[in-house]
This record gives sequence, structure tokens and C-alpha cells, in this order.
Amino acid sequence: MPRIVAGDVHRSTDAGGRPTPLGLALRPFGYLLMAVVWTALWLVTLAIPVGALAYLAVDDPDAVVDTMGRQLSNPVTAVALLLVLVPFVAVVMGPAALFHLPTMCWPLAVLSWTYVVRSLRPSYAREKLSFTTWQARDRSLGPPGVGDVALSLQPVRPSRSTDAVMRFYVAGWSLDGRMFAAMLPAGVAWAALVGVVVPGFPTWVRVVCLTLAVLLALASVVLGVRAFRRRFAAPEARGATDARPVTALSDAERRAWRRRLEQQRAARAGGSRRRAPGSR
Repeated sequence: MPRIVAGDVHRSTDAGGRPTPLGLALRPFGYLLMAVVWTALWLVTLAIPVGALAYLAVDDPDAVVDTMGRQLSNPVTAVALLLVLVPFVAVVMGPAALFHLPTMCWPLAVLSWTYVVRSLRPSYAREKLSFTTWQARDRSLGPPGVGDVALSLQPVRPSRSTDAVMRFYVAGWSLDGRMFAAMLPAGVAWAALVGVVVPGFPTWVRVVCLTLAVLLALASVVLGVRAFRRRFAAPEARGATDARPVTALSDAERRAWRRRLEQQRAARAGGSRRRAPGSR
């Protein structure tokens, strides 16, 4: 099955070859270290939206209520908040904090734990377990820097479970317009939860905010599932006749794919010439 990567790949590490005896002895510890690091980072990303709400609710809730009351009492300020602050919070807390940051971490944690197990199995001793590809920075999310983005820990020997994890890997590390739009309601839902968790708001405000948060969160779930399925569906299922697949192939697979494509084009061209009426 083709390996899944995010976008156009410039180069990749050699996935072949047999590990050295020293590499075989050390790689369980290396993958264990990466598994612990990525798991810790994933837990940190989960704590960001929860911690922000807890901070607003515990630090100085009266100040939050008073500030919001004053801002919303002024029609001009209220409109400015709706047009500027709410979209900003929706983007930061929706696509960024609630989707991309966690999804950039947990697939790498799962893959690392998978390689820890594989590194202890004799059936994998004759091969490398993972490889890295590099992608153009404008096609991938990641920390600021110069040069291409390394997409590491991709499985040399894919399975059904690693293929599923790699789809989330792609979704987390590369930007998709439909998924971005699908997560915006979740960002607004997070903003609405401020009115629920911060003490001091009237009961009717809490009820309205909670109802709005639940409805917007459900909308993001439905739209996000649709965007995810559409992104990783076969080109035929998306209604495309000559679309580039979301999976990237190895060099040998890519050359074979090009040869098949050239043969199909040549066959179509030959059929068209045979069906064309003869010229005089």
C-alpha cells in the first residue's frame, strides 16, 4: 500500500538496508524516548484549551465578568468584539489549539510506541522501522525555521493500523481548507464556554452559552468528519477523474505509476486515432 505523506516530498531517507548490531541494540531506547516525548507534548497540547478556561475561571473571574459587561454594554465595542475578537479566538482555539496541535503530536506518539514494540520483535530485526521525508515549508505546518520540514517516523512496513494513524499525521501537519473551516465553530464554542465556567454570569447567560457551545461543537464534529473522509477518499469517490492521490509513493512506485499513466495516455491517443475518420 502506498505510504502516506503530506504533500510533495523533495527527498527521503533510505528506508532499505539492514540495521547495524549497535543500531538494533539501541533503537528500542531511542524509540522509547521519542514515544515519551511525543506523548508528553500531546498532553501539553490537550492542556492548552482546558488550562486557558481554568485560568479565566480561577484567576480573577470578577474582573472577567466586569470587563466583558462593560465592553458589551457599548454597541460600538460589542460590534468590534464580534467582528475582530471572536474570529481571532475561533482561529486560534479551533483549527490551531483544538485540532492541529494535538493531531501533530498523538500520531507520532502512537507510531513511536509501535516501533518500540516492533524493535523488540525478531521479525523486524532485518529492516529499518521508520524513515523521514522532507517537505516544502509552504506545504506543511511546523515550527518556524529555514528549509524544508522533516516528516519523520513514517513506517517502512505499513499496516492497516499505521495507515490509519498516518492519515491523521497528514491532517495534523498539513493545512486543508475544508478542515480549517470545519474547526472554526469549535473555536467559537470554546469562547462560549467562557460564559459557562467563569463564575458571576447570570444563569440565562450560562444556559445560552452552554447551548451555543454544544451546538457549535457538534457542527465541528460533523463537518470535520466529512472533511477528513473527503480528503482521504479515493479520487473517484471525490468526483475527480485525474486527481493526484493524497498518498505519496516510493521512488520505484512513482516510476511505475508514471509508466502506467503514459501507457494509458498512449492507449487513449491510439484509440482516438483509430476512431477518427480517414482523411482524403
